[in-house]
Amino acid sequence: MTLEDLRQTCISLPHVTEDVKYGTDLCFSIGNKIFCGTRIEGPFRTGIKCEESDFAHLVEREGIVPMPRLSKTFWIRIEKANSLTPAEWKNYLRKSYALVLSTLPLKVRQSLK
Repeated sequence: MTLEDLRQTCISLPHVTEDVKYGTDLCFSIGNKIFCGTRIEGPFRTGIKCEESDFAHLVEREGIVPMPRLSKTFWIRIEKANSLTPAEWKNYLRKSYALVLSTLPLKVRQSLK
């Protein structure tokens, strides 16, 4: 998964915005809540939210670790792009999007329709 592949997958989802935050992170959000953040420069690192049922087996893979300070809410940091297949990348990015969307206040979700 290249940065451009990741970007294209994320922005293909409805109502996604992208923004550079913290100086070097390209963040993808829904309703002003981040569902994916990736480094633009430096070593590859991408953070996404995952389902509780996926968390344990994902962090057992080489190149995937619990996200510091966010692992209690099932965020992972992918440190090697090839830790997931292209199909898995798309699947987990969509799941992260859906999980974050589901936590938005009802008014915000309704405004996105």
